Amino acid sequence: MNQTIIDTIAPRLTELVIKKIEALTGDWQKPWIADMTHGLPRNLRGTPYRAGNVLMLLFLSEIMGYRTPVFMTFRQAKEEGLNIRKGSDAFPVYFWKMYVRHKETRKKIELAEYYRLPKEQQKHYDLIPVMRYYPVFNLDQTDMQEQQPERYAQLTAKTEPKDYSDGLACGPMDRMLERQSWLCPISLKYGNRAFYSSSLDRIICPQKEQFPEGAAFYTTLLHEMSHSTGHPDRLGRFKESGYGDADYAREELVAELTAALCGAMLGFATTPREESAAYIKDWLAEFHKEPTYLFDILTDVNRAARMISERLACEQEPETPGAIPAEAA
Repeated sequence: MNQTIIDTIAPRLTELVIKKIEALTGDWQKPWIADMTHGLPRNLRGTPYRAGNVLMLLFLSEIMGYRTPVFMTFRQAKEEGLNIRKGSDAFPVYFWKMYVRHKETRKKIELAEYYRLPKEQQKHYDLIPVMRYYPVFNLDQTDMQEQQPERYAQLTAKTEPKDYSDGLACGPMDRMLERQSWLCPISLKYGNRAFYSSSLDRIICPQKEQFPEGAAFYTTLLHEMSHSTGHPDRLGRFKESGYGDADYAREELVAELTAALCGAMLGFATTPREESAAYIKDWLAEFHKEPTYLFDILTDVNRAARMISERLACEQEPETPGAIPAEAA
C-alpha cells in the first residue's frame, strides 16, 4: 500500500525539487526559500502543514508564483463557496498514519491508548505506519479574489520581513550554544571551516562575527547539526563512504534540506552552502533515475528536523516566540 502511494505521488514531488535545484544552478547564493514574507504553508483554517510538506509547498509557491502559501482541498473550497479554476493542477500533500494492532488477536487500538499502556503490554502490539495523501490547490487557483476580495487581500498581505543584513539573533540556538545542550559538543573557533566529525562526535564552526550575516551563521550550524543527527547512536544514517561518492552526496542533500526546513520554522531563509554546489549533478542524476529517491531523502530530513526541533523547543523561553514547535517537524 505505502509503496503504491509513493509510486503515485513521487514523480510530482521529484519534478518540483528538480526545478528548484536547477534554479539554484544559476545563482547559488539564492536561498532555498526565497520568500518568507507570507509565512509558512497552511490551509484555509490556518492549520500549518508539517514535515516535508512545508518545503514542498514553499518550493511550489515560489516556482508557480503563488501570492501566498495557503492551500485547500477541493472539498474545503466548496465548503467555502469557492470554485477551483479550470485547468488547475492539484499538488499532493502526504502524511503518515500509525495503526496499532495486537500481535495475536489482531485487534486494533488507538495510538493514544497504546501510549497509555505499560511498557510490557506495549510489546504485544505492532505499530504499522501507513501513508496517505490528498490533493490540494493554492488560493490563487480559486476564485476567492472575485468572490471574497477582502478575505483574499487579508490572506495575501505580506508580513514585515526580518532583517537578515546584520545583527540577526536566534534565541533558541543562542541559548543552546551557551548551555552546550546540543546532542554533541559544538566548538566555535576562529577559522575558515565548519564541519562535523563523526569519529569525535563534535561540531566545529567559525565564530559568529566571521559571518557576513547572522542567517549564514545559523544556516551553517543547522547544516552541521543535521549531519550530527546521523551518528550511529542517534538516527544511524551514516554509511562507509568517501568524499564525493553517492552516499556522501545524499547526506549533503539531507543536511541542506533539514537546515532549510528548520530555518523556515525559525523564521529565516537558509542559503545553500558553496561546498554543496559540487553535488548538484549527482542529486539531479538520482532524481531523474529514480523518482522515489526523494522519499528516502524526505524521510531522513523529517527525522533529523524533528530531533533538532525537539531540542530547540527546550531552549525556548515562555515569553519569547521563535523556537520551532516540536510537532511542526
